[in-house]
Amino acid sequence: MHELEILKSIYAAKSTHSQVTIAPGDDMGEVRVGNQRVLCSVDQLVIGRHVTPRTNPSLIGRKAIARCFSDIAAMCAVPVGSLFTACVPTTTDNAWCQAVFAGANEVAQKWGGPIFGGDIASSEGPAIFTVTAIATPGSRTIKRTGAEDGDYICVTGELGNSIAGHHISFTPRIAEAQELLKVLGDNLHSMIDISDGLGQDASHLATQELQLVIDTTLLPLRKGATVDNAISDGEDYELLFTSSTKPPEELATVIGRVESGTNKVITLDGSIIANCGWNHQ
Repeated sequence: MHELEILKSIYAAKSTHSQVTIAPGDDMGEVRVGNQRVLCSVDQLVIGRHVTPRTNPSLIGRKAIARCFSDIAAMCAVPVGSLFTACVPTTTDNAWCQAVFAGANEVAQKWGGPIFGGDIASSEGPAIFTVTAIATPGSRTIKRTGAEDGDYICVTGELGNSIAGHHISFTPRIAEAQELLKVLGDNLHSMIDISDGLGQDASHLATQELQLVIDTTLLPLRKGATVDNAISDGEDYELLFTSSTKPPEELATVIGRVESGTNKVITLDGSIIANCGWNHQ
């Protein structure tokens, strides 16, 4: 299974239904319900893939919610609620399952998207937890498309070495996204959250005519991280965005510029890093 190839085929078959206002290909899909617009995203957490079987169960539930709510941040949206499903081995202890749910439920309520439904099933495979997040648009929905020539490329927080603990303890940048939207206004052009690696995720902001040029000396490195870690590790769940004006330094760091070109994502020395990141296959 090669995830990117599957996704390309899904994107090519985008729905043309009039109620679908943002089709597959962004961090969240959007549908119109009456006069309201509703954003939805879904994400899975697989034991042995995204966390180890030894990870504290409450942190497993926390991460399951956080991963999906990071998509809400990437659209500058506002959480409304979430659905939580569990598929666990038949031999799983109930107390472990309850601890996972408790961890999920606590942060879902704290971040404004309480769990209001779900499902439980059993199988012989690893435990899998799926979260569907529901949100409403902020003052303006920011999509992956929209970068303009000359834009600053910016990132919140720090990058790299997320495996040291950040990947199970991060807080989705929902508040930061709203503040960026407020401060930058119409100058905020595109945004994505970094889950698969800076290089790979940055490529989703590029167009056929525009590439992202990253100055690796400007990357804000997490403790213990190298530049290669920052480019390729993933699981940072920070916001990567483009803007025609610089954001306040306390909110984000400028790491490059959008320029004419077809290499998608490159460094100042011309190295192509668009494929640097997690390969789901």
